[in-house]
Amino acid sequence: MRTLRRVLIVHPYGIGDLLFVTPVMRALRLIPTVETVDLLLGSRTREAVEHNPHIDDIFVLDKDRVHRQNWFENFREFIALGRQLRAKHYDLILDYSLRREHAFWGRFFLGVPRCAGFDYKKRAVFHHIRYPLPEAFWKRHTADFYCDLAEAAGIPVEDRFLEYYFPRPVTLVEAEVALKLKLLPEHFIAVAPGGGDSWGKDASFKRWPVEYFAELIKRIEKEHKLHGVAILGSHSERGLCEELQAVIKPPSVILAGEMTLAQTAMTLKKCSLFLGNDGGLVHLARALRVPLVAFYGPVPPEVYGPYPPSSDAVAISHRNLDCRPCYYRFRYNKQCETLACLKDLKPDQVMEMLHTHPAFLKRRP
Repeated sequence: MRTLRRVLIVHPYGIGDLLFVTPVMRALRLIPTVETVDLLLGSRTREAVEHNPHIDDIFVLDKDRVHRQNWFENFREFIALGRQLRAKHYDLILDYSLRREHAFWGRFFLGVPRCAGFDYKKRAVFHHIRYPLPEAFWKRHTADFYCDLAEAAGIPVEDRFLEYYFPRPVTLVEAEVALKLKLLPEHFIAVAPGGGDSWGKDASFKRWPVEYFAELIKRIEKEHKLHGVAILGSHSERGLCEELQAVIKPPSVILAGEMTLAQTAMTLKKCSLFLGNDGGLVHLARALRVPLVAFYGPVPPEVYGPYPPSSDAVAISHRNLDCRPCYYRFRYNKQCETLACLKDLKPDQVMEMLHTHPAFLKRRP
């Protein structure tokens, strides 16, 4: 078998899923022969890994720009990107895209001798190494599937935990965030009432009701002597964040749409507890070892929950509904009119669940 020296990891999806690949990035650097580990990403996730010391070069395929440009501009950019990648002489592509085209281009245009990918709905026809995925990601955590694909390609991944690295100097990020948090006390709660933009117009299917967040915050502040709330989210979730701010006691600050990912990560690192819906910020908080409570509706937390499991990273879901989880093979019940998995999950029930996890609010020094 050819000595493994240069690897390209393909991952076009969101921040949370990209963080699931960080154990593989770290494992590659433990192989003595590996000289280069590069990434081919979508246009919205570079910030999550651009300061990761296990990565050399990052290439971005901006699909938003592709849709704006004409065919000639796109063709010219694809040719330029292809030349850059071909000049790298990769030995292996780890393809996490669940698509055919990356292995096709890798084999026949980049000359990569080995491509590894998931065999889901016969989409691995151009891959040399095919990891069977008959039910998509199911009954095991997605991060473990990602690591197992690497192991199928001959890369042992033993230490399976997520990582996020701040830009240097980190003191600059700390100073920027300190200004934004100046109204909050030292021990505050960070809350993301949205869940990110990945589900688009169906984002409400991932959202625990705002009034429930407000009641839970009130209970936690009273029981655990925490005061102040930093409200996080994307620019599109600004209105939702304003709804939450209107029904909680001050002090609070809305930071949605105002922060870089590094600033958001620093806010999470400084908070005493993070509350949020299923989404990328849950996994960013877990990578930073922040105590967290995450809410899951249609999606099974054993597949997409905080990773690795921990007593201070609590995934909350409705335990008495036969219809959940309905998220299966990357589809969910869009015709659901009740959203009982979230709306019937009341703050009192959540507090009862949290009382069975005494370590979830353990303060860090």
